[in-house]
Amino acid sequence: MKQLGKLLIVCFCFAGMTVSTKAQMAISADVMGGTPISGQPYTNIKGSPFLLDTWEIGTVTMASGKKFENLSMMFDQVANMVIFRGADGQSKAFSQPVAAFTVKKGADVYNFERSPDGVFYEKLLTGKITLWKKNQKSIIDEKPYGSATVQRNILNNTSYYIGELSKLSKIKTDKKSIIALFGDKAGEVEIYIKKEKLGTKEDADLIRIFDYYNSL
Repeated sequence: MKQLGKLLIVCFCFAGMTVSTKAQMAISADVMGGTPISGQPYTNIKGSPFLLDTWEIGTVTMASGKKFENLSMMFDQVANMVIFRGADGQSKAFSQPVAAFTVKKGADVYNFERSPDGVFYEKLLTGKITLWKKNQKSIIDEKPYGSATVQRNILNNTSYYIGELSKLSKIKTDKKSIIALFGDKAGEVEIYIKKEKLGTKEDADLIRIFDYYNSL
């Protein structure tokens, strides 16, 4: 009987440890917290408010320095808000400020950092000159002539910047203005642009141009 009693005590203790462990796991699995997003603000709208239209895997770094990896996430460019999908499948916004995030889709990688003014800028290239992109989206309501219904449209406003995130300088993207940024290397860059038949309006071309300058 004494042996049986000891065995029962051991079993109860083990069971208690198991319950405690599960409770700790439940707490650690919800460390991100998050505020559930309700409603359908983007119904009956033309265009996409998001960076990517599908949930993709990414990494988020909080202002506190805490980092979360392998998140299913999206970036709402109208609200300037990072959204993640919780373990319950619900869309949530972070309760604490996000400092930076990276999201991948196939071979494409998008790196964003939050500036002091709270806006997320995409870092296109790092080097002697660091190149940034800001793509702000807004909603414009239009009522076509003769129509009784209002058409909601997503409007894109893309601009480019150079410098440190704390002190960005907006740049013009016409060829003359871009070349003027490179000082005494302007001639070499101009020859490179002409040789490679590059434009100055698209991300891919701008990245190649600035990357070439950074290599000189």
